Amino acid sequence: MNPMLLYRKRQNVIREYNRNTAAPAVMNNRLEALRVLANSILTEVSSLEQDREVVSKTEIDLAEEVQRFETNIIKCALVRTGGRQRQAARLLKIKPTTLHAKMKRYGILQSDSDEEGWGNYTDDLTLEPAN
Repeated sequence: MNPMLLYRKRQNVIREYNRNTAAPAVMNNRLEALRVLANSILTEVSSLEQDREVVSKTEIDLAEEVQRFETNIIKCALVRTGGRQRQAARLLKIKPTTLHAKMKRYGILQSDSDEEGWGNYTDDLTLEPAN
């Protein structure tokens, strides 16, 4: 048989194999990216709603605002890292133990029932139509 024909057949088989094996991995990455994006959007919506409440207040408590800011930034970091606390701590440039202590203090620790270890930090968010 012609060596060029064998080479082409072999290349076609390799291309087809690569196309079939890479598709599920790409799909999983896209789904994970969409999940992180959706959580980020929900977090931003919640933050905007909280900011609206802050603007309408006549008195502002600094400690309360610092806690709200830290809580939001920690949640944002956790969403960006898919719930991975060590990566979130690295992103925030703090020690993982400090992040864990703050999460415990502010009540944003992942539940143990979360099987994937992902943590959905937007469970308490509700979307309402804008006025």
